[in-house]
Amino acid sequence: MRMQVSTRDRRLPPAWLYLAILAVANALIHSSVNTCFALVPVFMTELDLSLETMGLVLMTPLIVRTVACIPSGVLADRIQPRLLAAAGLLIVAIGGLIVSQSTGVIPLIAGLVTLSIGQTVYHPATYRIITNLFATRRRNTALGLNGSGGTLGMAAGPITVGLVMLKLGQDSWRLGYLIWVIPAFVLSALALVIKLSTTDEEDSSHYSAAGEERRQHNLRSVLTHDYKSFLVLVGVSSFGVQLVSAYMTTYLRGAHAIPVEFASILFGAMPLTGILAAPIGGYLADRRGEEYALSIALLGEATAIAGVAIGPSLTYLVPLVLAYGLMQSSTLAPSSALVAKLSSPSRRGAAYAMFALSSNLSAALAPSIGAVIAQQISIVSIFPLAVVMFLIALLILRRMAPKNQ
Repeated sequence: MRMQVSTRDRRLPPAWLYLAILAVANALIHSSVNTCFALVPVFMTELDLSLETMGLVLMTPLIVRTVACIPSGVLADRIQPRLLAAAGLLIVAIGGLIVSQSTGVIPLIAGLVTLSIGQTVYHPATYRIITNLFATRRRNTALGLNGSGGTLGMAAGPITVGLVMLKLGQDSWRLGYLIWVIPAFVLSALALVIKLSTTDEEDSSHYSAAGEERRQHNLRSVLTHDYKSFLVLVGVSSFGVQLVSAYMTTYLRGAHAIPVEFASILFGAMPLTGILAAPIGGYLADRRGEEYALSIALLGEATAIAGVAIGPSLTYLVPLVLAYGLMQSSTLAPSSALVAKLSSPSRRGAAYAMFALSSNLSAALAPSIGAVIAQQISIVSIFPLAVVMFLIALLILRRMAPKNQ
């Protein structure tokens, strides 16, 4: 008698449950990293640092992250991505502990560098997991939900630290920071339970099946003409984003005399809008296309930051800052989906690494360049430069759009 295999035994892995684990992990990673930017005024006061020196401190981990991008992407294509995701979370947790206990410049840099390494190891692996678990028709939504976890962390970390400092004093920032670091150890273990789907996925890339076998071991095969244009777009827009992120709290405190505790809370509220914006950006990309969704987001970023630069009072400043956070978060899903659209399935780890390389390379330069501009001109002058970067990225995207829509 022939044994019949139950269809229940062939069910797909619980993709949405795995996505929930990744989204929470993404929140913890981004809370650890983003809170450091909110604490820039605190670091400068405690360690007696100038704005230019603080810019160099922020630039160091970004340079390390840039250098580590390609190796991490190659590893994501060759090693089980769940193992890399778990390792990345563990490294981030260790980096967060170092930052929270730092009492000098060297320990602070060491902690920030460790955070960057963990983040770099984690993201290509999880990107490959998500694009494996979800077919094209649901991929943008899944990426958007994962992005909403990251934006939740970007918001919750600074807000938590700000509230703790309001309650217990500025010296209590270490306690507020640890709240979002310790759970990363638990999530690193949970990441090990993720299993990938072996089902065929719908492929919308420009690669043909016939040439795939030749291409899969060639890193340069990722760099098509369209993908090169996309990487330039990512680099330009990331420069603008990093300018805003690195000095937003400093600007709020210096130009508008907002206390550092409230500036940290507002900085945290900025990405809080992304809890809705990230999945909405993914949904819009599913319905209207990645290029359309990303165009709306870039134009919105430029408009909001232009308003922040000329905001005459706190009444106008708060909604503009929140609007910028909403638009910036809505870029996550369409940008990540374009990586999948423009690359081969077997090379998506490397493609994502190049995507991160372009972003990190320009982001590494932004703090130091921004510090020089702020010192030589004014802190406000940083924001018009960010507006120009967003508009240049929009022009590049519009030149790409007719070929890819």
